[in-house]
Amino acid sequence: MVDARLVLRHLTRALVIRDFELAGELVGFLAESCGVGCVDVLLRYARRNGVAHLLYEALVGRGLANTELARALAFYANQTRERGEYRDELLLRVVEVLEGGGIDYVVFKTFNDLGVVDVDVDVLISPEGYWRAVRAFLSRGFKPVDALSKKYATGFMIKGNPIILDLHTDVTVLGAPYVDRDTLLKHRVKARYRTANGDSADIYVLDAVAEALVRVSHAVVKEAEIRIEDISEVMKAVVESPGELRKLAEGEEMIPALQVFLTKVCSELGLRTQGLEDVVGLVSKTLRGLVSGRDGLPPYRLPRLASIIALSYRVLRRNEAGLVLKMVNSLKYRRNTAHIGSLLVKGLVKRYE
Repeated sequence: MVDARLVLRHLTRALVIRDFELAGELVGFLAESCGVGCVDVLLRYARRNGVAHLLYEALVGRGLANTELARALAFYANQTRERGEYRDELLLRVVEVLEGGGIDYVVFKTFNDLGVVDVDVDVLISPEGYWRAVRAFLSRGFKPVDALSKKYATGFMIKGNPIILDLHTDVTVLGAPYVDRDTLLKHRVKARYRTANGDSADIYVLDAVAEALVRVSHAVVKEAEIRIEDISEVMKAVVESPGELRKLAEGEEMIPALQVFLTKVCSELGLRTQGLEDVVGLVSKTLRGLVSGRDGLPPYRLPRLASIIALSYRVLRRNEAGLVLKMVNSLKYRRNTAHIGSLLVKGLVKRYE
């Protein structure tokens, strides 16, 4: 009997390193050898990680489009395609508004090499341009889904499009920044973006190292969950620019977050940790024990204490104890507040008693 979870673990490793040939072989093996229960496990994996389109395309490319697994994946693959078209439509309109208004911006945590399409588009601007941007978006038919006073992260939508624009003036958890805005704006680069429909535009995005650090910080500090596209983008930076990643993490006081992320990923995927010390330094036994171990398949959940440790380290190193009050005040905004909530605030308050 095929151990689907074991095969999916190997599939995760293949996707993370973007070995799509091996990934296709593994999916093909599952399609030809799995029963109903196995198909259910793989479908759940594909839905939770947003990779149904990759798995379906791999099966089609191997002449396995008529297998039970491919037929089951087709629906979710089509959903990803449709969501991608909506994202492209929204993104092009957003860029048109911002560039037309002369507002500096950078798109982050939106694109990835696996083609996973999220439910929102994240855009960072400076606080000085916030109200100018708001007026421009409102005049172009965008509707706010948050209080406009929540300037650090305000949601907008356009009629008929399910994707949300998250307009940030800071990258925060409960209103407290966990990566400096100015740092990210300094790491923006212009890239040619082509949509699935053939349209194209030059868009400001983060360079690979800054994108990796944002994903690490967001996964560890805010969500306490590591997704497969996060792993792919971060490991790419680890391999291609380890020194730059370490330097940026040190500057943002995010080394503990990077340690948590890489320790968890290496533990789950059975990756060798040799050489990672050059990126994150020596990981303490306490931190290693906190996040090591195998929970199964991604997304990987992290203990809440890991989030508290990572954010507390940054706050303490930057002498920003006053941010605790800001975080308490921000608890009234509930739409996108992650698990961290009051537990994080209580943990930080206790640290300063």
